[in-house]
Amino acid sequence: MARKKSKNSKMSNIYRKILSGLLISGMLVSMFLVYEHFSYAASEFCSFGSNLDCGVVNKSPYANLDGISYLLTIDLKLPLPLIDMSGINILFDFLTTNAFLGFITLLFILLININNKKDRFLFTKKRDNINWIRGVLIFGVFYGGYLFLIQHFILKTYCVFCIILDAIMIVSLILSFIIKK
Repeated sequence: MARKKSKNSKMSNIYRKILSGLLISGMLVSMFLVYEHFSYAASEFCSFGSNLDCGVVNKSPYANLDGISYLLTIDLKLPLPLIDMSGINILFDFLTTNAFLGFITLLFILLININNKKDRFLFTKKRDNINWIRGVLIFGVFYGGYLFLIQHFILKTYCVFCIILDAIMIVSLILSFIIKK
């Protein structure tokens, strides 16, 4: 029994290292998307025609947190006030960019993952560590799905790096369910 537990523990450690690698990769992709969002011209590095263009996606009103308000009031024509946070100032625009929020989310998950041996990290207890990782990843996958639907149905173009980031989130979520507590 002790040998099986030791093997499970070793496998969980390997899976945690793979998860850390995925999270770091996702953070790098997120930082490129932040750069793409704030660059004056769309990068040709991420433009593969009219149906695959990161510039269109990252410069759209949906690239910020207030894109939800834009969707509800402009696209769905619901009688709600339009909340446009992006024009307040450059710092606020930076902090509400989906790519930056994705970076912060992945950083948070990475910090929880690499501090899994500690009894407490931030506000998470050791026994709740993997549940926090799973919960945040589930939210991230659903939010990524929402953004994918925006790309598909409204913008009618896709961001390759956004899709790569979505894939990283999905694989990370699956991996988090393989990791033992």
